[in-house]
Amino acid sequence: MERKSDSYKGDFGHILIIGGDHNMGGAAIMAAEAAYRVGAGKVSVLSREENFIPLLTRLPNAMTTKYDGDLAKNLNGKTVIVIGCGLGQSDWAKGLVTQALASNLAKIIDADALNIISESAQKIDLSNSIITPHVGEAARLLATSPSQIQQDRQKAAKNLHEKFNAVTVLKGSGSLVVGKEIYQCNHGNAGMATAGMGDVLSGIIGGLVAQNLDLEQAAKLGVTIHAQAGDLVAKSQGPIGMMPQDLFSYLPRLVSGLE
Repeated sequence: MERKSDSYKGDFGHILIIGGDHNMGGAAIMAAEAAYRVGAGKVSVLSREENFIPLLTRLPNAMTTKYDGDLAKNLNGKTVIVIGCGLGQSDWAKGLVTQALASNLAKIIDADALNIISESAQKIDLSNSIITPHVGEAARLLATSPSQIQQDRQKAAKNLHEKFNAVTVLKGSGSLVVGKEIYQCNHGNAGMATAGMGDVLSGIIGGLVAQNLDLEQAAKLGVTIHAQAGDLVAKSQGPIGMMPQDLFSYLPRLVSGLE
């Protein structure tokens, strides 16, 4: 990805990360840092207020956003929403999901936001969205079992795309992206099977959408550089004991074409 010499931060989008319920603030913090690491211009985080001090200690260039029950107030000037990282399934979380889905902004929908959607008896159109389920979340969304998902992952990913009208990322070994085409990622390793990796992926994809990539392009590139970063970590230190934040130092090099 190249930039003009006279670029400024407003050229590269403003992401709103929505997540981080009680005891789960790290997920939103990692998503926010990942978005910055791939080049997002600005990142705001709507979370429980107890997460703001840890967020700003780790990431002082992030902005914090308070929620008073009316999400529309928090969407002015935003480019894309990333929702679900550490969100939980409380009434607070469900209200945020309902209001976020009503927005016309592009959305990356992950984790508990997907679990909340899976509880709805109504058909939900998630056009202008990317959904990023792992096998368990995919099973809940399709009302089946994880073993059924794993038996034919490509079929499951297609079914998710058709059911929700969303670009679909089915995470796991050989992550799949389904939009107009089907893409399988051949990078990544077992060291990435640890809590928080999905939050980093959501932030990466959100950061790419903010920079005017279309949803399918952003999903494909995001999945690829996330997995490649994991491979670079494994090459450097071995796969066992890998942490999601270990990927951060490699993301700018990958998105800049230096690796």
